[in-house]
Amino acid sequence: MPVYAQDLADADKEILPTMFIEGEILTPGTVGVKPDMGGAGDAAVLLHKVPGANVNSNGPLTGIAQYRGLFGDRVNVITDGTSYKSACSNAMDAPLSHVPAVLTEVLSVKRGIASVSSGIETLGGNIVQKTRSGEFAVDDDILFSGRTSNGYSSVNTGYYVSLFANIANQNHKIHGGGSREAGDSFAWSEGVNRDSSYERNVGTVGYGFQTDDENHQFDIGYNYNDTHLSGTPSLPMDIVYSNGGVTNLNYNGLIADKYKLTTEFSYQDVEHQMNNYTLRGNVAQPARRQSDNTAEGFGYKATFDIPLFEGNLLLGVDGDNIEHNAVITNPFNQPFKINNFNDVTRDRYGFFTEWKGDLVQDWALEIGTRLNWVRMNAGTVSGTGAPIFAPGKPGTQLAADFNASDRLKNDVNLDVVAALTHYLSSDMAIELGFGRKTRSPSYQERYGWLPLNATGGLADGRNYIGNVDLTPETSYQVELGFDWQGKEMYLTPRAFYRYVDNYIQGTPTQNQAALAIDPTTLEFSNINAQLYGVDMEAGYRFLEDWRIDFLLSYVRGERTDAKDNLYRIAPVNGKISFFYDTPEWLAGTELVGYGKQTKTAAYNDEPPTAGYILWNLRMQYRPQYKYLQGLQVGFGIENLLDKGYRIHLNGLNRNPINDGTAIGQHLPGQGRNFYATLSYDW
Repeated sequence: MPVYAQDLADADKEILPTMFIEGEILTPGTVGVKPDMGGAGDAAVLLHKVPGANVNSNGPLTGIAQYRGLFGDRVNVITDGTSYKSACSNAMDAPLSHVPAVLTEVLSVKRGIASVSSGIETLGGNIVQKTRSGEFAVDDDILFSGRTSNGYSSVNTGYYVSLFANIANQNHKIHGGGSREAGDSFAWSEGVNRDSSYERNVGTVGYGFQTDDENHQFDIGYNYNDTHLSGTPSLPMDIVYSNGGVTNLNYNGLIADKYKLTTEFSYQDVEHQMNNYTLRGNVAQPARRQSDNTAEGFGYKATFDIPLFEGNLLLGVDGDNIEHNAVITNPFNQPFKINNFNDVTRDRYGFFTEWKGDLVQDWALEIGTRLNWVRMNAGTVSGTGAPIFAPGKPGTQLAADFNASDRLKNDVNLDVVAALTHYLSSDMAIELGFGRKTRSPSYQERYGWLPLNATGGLADGRNYIGNVDLTPETSYQVELGFDWQGKEMYLTPRAFYRYVDNYIQGTPTQNQAALAIDPTTLEFSNINAQLYGVDMEAGYRFLEDWRIDFLLSYVRGERTDAKDNLYRIAPVNGKISFFYDTPEWLAGTELVGYGKQTKTAAYNDEPPTAGYILWNLRMQYRPQYKYLQGLQVGFGIENLLDKGYRIHLNGLNRNPINDGTAIGQHLPGQGRNFYATLSYDW
């Protein structure tokens, strides 16, 4: 994949040499990745190609983004301008699950400290998903373009099919597409990882208009996700359905030939249902549970870009408003009902300013500040139909205490970012960055009132309660980075240190009513923590058509106010790939390795995992004949030696009938997988 790295300090300097690696350097410090030969799955799978990034998985369609040890709400994910919010209180419909990889054009990650303009709460980084939306024609001819992508995987008899088409002239474009993915529970060396089947259908449609001078562009788009029965074996329930869509309206304009105005608006409405008996079976009727969840809200952003001195000043406002509801029932016991999250609102309003430009020759600066106002509230809660909700019982007491508490909370948070870049030559740069970032508690962390697993996807098997008086997290981060993009080699190492004041995690609760229900209940609390590490990408191209690429990620997360480690931190991991790469053929092998993880969180009994190495073979044929250009045929074998292993970032098993996996063990990785793909671009 071509890499275009441009020296932004001086627009007249030569564009850095082209290399062929998996990550595309969109601008210095930003890596973009596109769906590869494997193709299927959440867009989150693409994060495995980004230094420092990884995925927390609780099931086949529940990829939660992790970046440098932080995950969930700490990592800002934007899809076509929308900050998608999960309807599920356990993040079964995580942001990167809304539009799958096959309908993703590019997934970009700002390495290190995210700019203040990138999002409202970017404490853990910023990820931007751009879905396929087509292009305008460049001349008077009508442009008809598109892509079909299809694939099959043996390990779960899974398949995916997708089609995207765009028709346009120089002023108008109309596009539409869809995909379907389905698969059974996957096999591994000790049998079948039960409860990992899935089915998802996604549709997208949109229209764009631009003026003749291309100074003004308007786009409207709609993405709809229709997920059916899909397993999440590390959570107490599975997905029954997740239905809903996101509407986007965007405008980009150039005023007086030098001022840039952008506006974005989005609306989201999602319904989600989960239960613990349809897929897992053999659950006694009194223990059957169903949860119905909704999320509805909107978001907006407007920026004004002004040339100032030797750079640009960006002024902006953004925000979003979301309402969550979740009700737990037992369809076989009508009196049983827990009003778990009732009219919970989390409204965010942001104001920011950012300047990027040249200080002196070969020196560039980015500096920005952001002020966020986060307003949260929740309605009253209740529970019926169980002994704990009888008069004087602990469930009744917890509901009464929560309803009597001051649930309206207002947080005012300040973010600051500064990054200094020195261009040592046309192909080499060094960057020093500092960031102060903040995050207010999630609605689960603040408003969980009954000991439950509704934790935003922690998947540790523990019950939690929230704390309405939590203090927002404040992170202080420094980063040192080096980028070298030579003619035949590239090297991009980064080192970072982050201290988080008032980091939010579970600690043993002192709430006696909660302890009466579960004596091991954890309560979301403020602690202090630090994370530090290194990540890098490097490669070398030789003998014209051969290349070797290397990726390494290491992060260490620990408490500073107690002797313990942070939860769900990826062990040291890396990948070495060796490929023969021409316009027509791509063939080679890769080794993917993860070290053991023994530095685990004692507070929630996180089990350690052993290290492992996987061997993959991949090949792709791209004919260069006139009528076949755009065709890509791929074949491969993943986990060639059928290695049995457990992924540390997978959740802990909750399904008692999983082959070779006990309750509380990390879910395994997939066994040997033969795959085939066929795609065509026109």
